[in-house]
Amino acid sequence: MPATRALSGRVLDINGQRFAIVGVLRPEFTGLDNFPHDVWIPLTAYGTAATNLMGAEQARALDLTARLREGISPEQAEARLDSFVRRAADAPAGERPRASVRPASPNPLSLQMLAVLSPIFAAFALVLVTACANVSSVMLARGVSRQREIAVRLSLGASRGRVVRQLVTEGLLISLVAGLGALALATIALRLATFAFFGTLPPSVAAILRLVPLDLDYRVFAFAMTVSIAATMMFALLPALQASRPSLIDGVRGSGGSVRRGSRLRHVLVIGQVAVSLILVTVAMTLARNGAVLSSIDLGYEPEGVLSINVRGQEGDPIRRLLPVLAADPNIAEVAATGGNPLFIRMRAVAAAPAGGSYSQAVRYTFVTPEYFSILRVPIVQGRGFRADEARSAAPVAIVSAATARIFWPGADPVGKTIRVERANGRPVDELPGYTQLTVVGIVRDVVSGLLIDGPDTGHLYLPMSADDSHAIAALVRGRTAPEPGPQALQALFRRAAQDPQVFEAIPLDQMRDLQIYPLRAASWIGFVLGSLALILSVSGLYGVLIYTVSQRTREIGIRMALGATQAAVVRLLVNQSARLSAIGAGAGLIATFGALQALSSVVQLRTMTFLHAGAFGAAVLLVTGAAALAAYQPARRATLIDPAQALRSDD
Repeated sequence: MPATRALSGRVLDINGQRFAIVGVLRPEFTGLDNFPHDVWIPLTAYGTAATNLMGAEQARALDLTARLREGISPEQAEARLDSFVRRAADAPAGERPRASVRPASPNPLSLQMLAVLSPIFAAFALVLVTACANVSSVMLARGVSRQREIAVRLSLGASRGRVVRQLVTEGLLISLVAGLGALALATIALRLATFAFFGTLPPSVAAILRLVPLDLDYRVFAFAMTVSIAATMMFALLPALQASRPSLIDGVRGSGGSVRRGSRLRHVLVIGQVAVSLILVTVAMTLARNGAVLSSIDLGYEPEGVLSINVRGQEGDPIRRLLPVLAADPNIAEVAATGGNPLFIRMRAVAAAPAGGSYSQAVRYTFVTPEYFSILRVPIVQGRGFRADEARSAAPVAIVSAATARIFWPGADPVGKTIRVERANGRPVDELPGYTQLTVVGIVRDVVSGLLIDGPDTGHLYLPMSADDSHAIAALVRGRTAPEPGPQALQALFRRAAQDPQVFEAIPLDQMRDLQIYPLRAASWIGFVLGSLALILSVSGLYGVLIYTVSQRTREIGIRMALGATQAAVVRLLVNQSARLSAIGAGAGLIATFGALQALSSVVQLRTMTFLHAGAFGAAVLLVTGAAALAAYQPARRATLIDPAQALRSDD
């Protein structure tokens, strides 16, 4: 707090204007919007730092925050505000105030949020179950190995409940220590993950992205302890019950049915671990493959060296004022105005059909200046580009994508043909007055204009416009050299075009492509980490089962070797057991994974991605079975070193 008090009275520069700091808010409060805020300034001073709310360049929307009186619903407030705003502000037709209740947190915990995060919760739950099964298997082996001690306690009068409580208490102590250690590791891992997150993001995005503080608090601590205790009670109670029910005579001798029952339970736990690891490894392989597929998609243009400039929160005038400033800068080679830049989602589509055709096809459309195709290095494969006079007069001509030409005029020359543009119900398109009939003047190759996961456009119309057209809402810039224009140079240009330069958002197109691929890459990295953890746990569980089997079957193996069994036969004995457990677990995991991904693919259908790929399933099976074979090596080698004479003299 002393450091925050010292800030009061200091001066902060905002867009060239000096503001005195009069207070510091608590770090927990970052505003009520979806993104955190850094600075609050008086509404009357807003015009000196950004858009003049009362001047000619007013913002299109203004948010007001108020606390409703008790008993007043948002619907009632909206109805009363509607009439008030119309009287006080003379709002244009079609514009009206909207009232809604905002939660205290920008992302409150809700059913919708839980549904979005459910895959992450499911993956971590699977790893938790695998870890608990591994610990349960170890505790079961530990309990069975102590059966003589437990039998002696029972024969001396100890109740079974007391023995169970002792074993569960030991498990609880272990879980508490493990939970505290896990919290410390989680704190370190959180810092490393944050560093890796910003280090792997595209640089222009990482520079503007902010994360709220991710410090652990008492609620996280309570959750971790609760999960540790609950997992212990669930997975330690069964081994305790199993170990406390031997026959007293067999228990004192150190043998009996308890060992066999314990072995069966351990086998079930190992099978479950192998199944879970196969599920997570298959998902990680699928995500990695889809990420590689997205990375290899041909965009249809060259994004390297091209800067995409969009406007935050408003459209039109800021871009039209910026375009001449950009064109006059000596460091900029080419500038193009667009009705929406590629790779930024603009789902504008119309129904189009060849003149005289009886059917229509949904196609996207984009207004562009004549420089658009040269700046993106999109070749005109047939015909010509737009002329300057066509752009100035908004001539009813169009350049169509190759996919559109193939659909409308298969095997024919599209240049000079006419396209009819309308809505699906046959009415003219309100957004395109004067463009109901378009003459095709050129053909360009297919490009990806929206999301990479959608692949190349199935149809696209390009319409001409000039830089001062009302459809110009974004810009594309290519500098004379690779690093130009830099961030500082851009900010200087933005200040010349708008009072608030932050209304402009500049992102290189190649980094926007990487940003669209990033979620799949990050998901595959997380899946790889979780799959690796599950695989390590399942392999260690299988290794423990085989080691335990060797220790329990020492006399049997010694007798087999004394009767002439070779070392290869002993190795086959243990390898077959490992292969049997791995095969059952892999089969269960394959069935579960295939069913889940099949259900997901029926709901989410994407042209460039598939959730069911034989290569991903095959690689996962090979990895899991190979790890299982590696886990069987050391126990099998250990079994071949058993001395038959010593094994026959063993009490175990």
